[in-house]
Amino acid sequence: MHNSHLKTRKLVFYSLMVAYSLALYLLEQFIPNPLIALFPGAKLGLSNIITLLCLLNFGFKDTFKILTVRIILSSIFAGAATVLLYSIAGGYLSLIGMYIAIKIKGFSKVGISVFGAIMHNIGQLLVASAMIENLTMMTYLPIMLGASLVTGIFIGIVVNFTDPLFKKHSLRFNL
Repeated sequence: MHNSHLKTRKLVFYSLMVAYSLALYLLEQFIPNPLIALFPGAKLGLSNIITLLCLLNFGFKDTFKILTVRIILSSIFAGAATVLLYSIAGGYLSLIGMYIAIKIKGFSKVGISVFGAIMHNIGQLLVASAMIENLTMMTYLPIMLGASLVTGIFIGIVVNFTDPLFKKHSLRFNL
């Protein structure tokens, strides 16, 4: 198989990952949020399923690219410039946190996901603090850590079940 053919296959597969991630992000906007009563402002973070699957299977650099495209596109769909800031801070900090957890070894997929969720919430609270120029937003962190635990466990369990299928389909693309 030619090198250009392999590059095309990779581009198609990564484009599918962006599309799936974006679809999950948009779908989440229409799902009633069961966490909102306990953790105001919390979201399930369904698009993080794709981020973690990609990180586990393709590494940091390619996942960063996929995440960046998803953040830009979802921010365009959301319409508000602040969404971009929150998504960049939360998404990139989460990705870095999950990458570190993978490198440390000993973390399960659920543990990696929880750590990523914690970092995501820290990133978003830091942006909120910067926007209002007051660190009091960080007092909301203990509440958001509870949300991180719930969402991180949920996303980690989903990734546990979907990773074998993901590996099987990425092999079909010769990645």
